[in-house]
Amino acid sequence: MNQNDQIMTRLRKEPLKNVSLLKMITSFHEVMESHLVEHGDQWGVLMLLPVTAYAYDHRVYPQADYIVFMDYSNPELFPALLQLLPLEAKFVFKLQDVKYTKALSAHFSIEKVRGFFSYSTTEGQIFLKDEEVEINHLVDDRLIPLWAANHYTKDEIEDYFQSGAFSVSIFQGDNPVSTCLAFRNEETIWEIGAVHTLESSQRNGYAKKVVRTAIQETLALGYIPRYHVLETNQASIKLAESIGLVPCVHLEHWINYIQ
Repeated sequence: MNQNDQIMTRLRKEPLKNVSLLKMITSFHEVMESHLVEHGDQWGVLMLLPVTAYAYDHRVYPQADYIVFMDYSNPELFPALLQLLPLEAKFVFKLQDVKYTKALSAHFSIEKVRGFFSYSTTEGQIFLKDEEVEINHLVDDRLIPLWAANHYTKDEIEDYFQSGAFSVSIFQGDNPVSTCLAFRNEETIWEIGAVHTLESSQRNGYAKKVVRTAIQETLALGYIPRYHVLETNQASIKLAESIGLVPCVHLEHWINYIQ
């Protein structure tokens, strides 16, 4: 088993907590610098992704050098991980545990710039498919403008569908008024994203219906659903909680430079 496989085995013990790390090491292992530190049964992981490798981060954090991810089983491993950070570099730390933030703040002057909540289901929850929705396992070109409103490109969407994604939508006649996507994020976790309802059709509960159905279908396929929202997006948070999803991870972005 190579080092990346060892890292992924450890991270997959808590897949929802570490979904961002797992996604990045899967997608960018050729350019990402990954480190595994072990001491007896304890372990620590540090991953450094050049910001130029990921289009979203390069656009949002153009001054940064690296995106940093970490996880560890024991805080005693943190000093060893800290020594692996390049000197004088500008970092975006993507941290999924408040303990990691506290540990880093003792060594860096860091500023929070973004935060996200991940929601998922609990064991035994039941979600029903809504009769109004249509589920499609092929790309429907009529839906692309709605997904594009959430900054999804056609190439991204086609890649998702090639990996088994499906859409859940509500139409009025031939015209879509609300939609979302369910697509593979990591081995066991599927993302419920690209949620969009036309402004003229809002406040009818359509988003709730498509998301709830997407979750039901994802669970039926044997995967773990994940609904990921910006912490300031009160509408999306209210939607998640109204259908019974529960928060599972609070991911925060911290920088060590002046933006």
